[in-house]
Amino acid sequence: MRRTSTEEIRFQFRLITFISLGMFLFMLFFLPVDHREMEFNNSLLFIIGFSGISFTIMAIFRIVLPSTLEKLIRLETFKISNEVVIILLIWVFNTLAYIFYIRYVGFHDLTLFSGVQIVIFSSFPSVILKLADVNKSLRDQLTHTVGRNVRLGKHLKPGDVEVRPAEKFASDTGTDKFEIHPDDVMLVKSADNYVNIVYKDQDTVKQRMLRNTITNVQSQLRKYPEFLRCHRTWIINSVYIVNLTNNYKGYRLKLLDYEDEIPVSRQHILSIKEYMDSE
Repeated sequence: MRRTSTEEIRFQFRLITFISLGMFLFMLFFLPVDHREMEFNNSLLFIIGFSGISFTIMAIFRIVLPSTLEKLIRLETFKISNEVVIILLIWVFNTLAYIFYIRYVGFHDLTLFSGVQIVIFSSFPSVILKLADVNKSLRDQLTHTVGRNVRLGKHLKPGDVEVRPAEKFASDTGTDKFEIHPDDVMLVKSADNYVNIVYKDQDTVKQRMLRNTITNVQSQLRKYPEFLRCHRTWIINSVYIVNLTNNYKGYRLKLLDYEDEIPVSRQHILSIKEYMDSE
């Protein structure tokens, strides 16, 4: 299941706390910034300041900003943790904050070498955040894949095929007809005045073009709850959903044994999310 807003905030809080603690321990033992001339207590406070800077910047970009924007503009396609630009902004703000902190709080003179060190060191939180996002995405994909296998097992039991009869698709003129079991239909795509029905024939993915509208096909498939409209030109069989992703292109669905990603429009994203949450 996908995380709720509260669960996501808790996850992000634990993540940035772990990263900040790691930054503190790294500075304490490896001394990337020379502070050995300070007294121990002052040195410890100096290191804590670095961790506090990292924690504050990450909390702003990973918790405060997403929560605020979702409340203000409620963009369904907004997902801050997957945006590379946010990761880069965290790196930039960390670098600038570190430079200011070292120069005006630590009273250290900056050289080209120390500047390069700061840039590299300040990239650690961004790198770890991105790795955490990738790991989370892979775990979500695994969860959805397991759920998809369970759904396939429920829908495609040996005795079930006989319960639901094959569905007859026809062109708008009635001259071209096509019969297939609904469980084998993966998706339907609109192509001008035609619809492209993608289906599975045993282990092979095949396609069939019919002269018809996607609205007519949707009306015909409405009796099967697993078929969802995700876009003005797409209808998908939710049984075959592997995962839902979001990037600069917007939300995309990945289906089992289908190479192309399927777009999800804002109009239909809520119904898709509700289905994914109900797994």
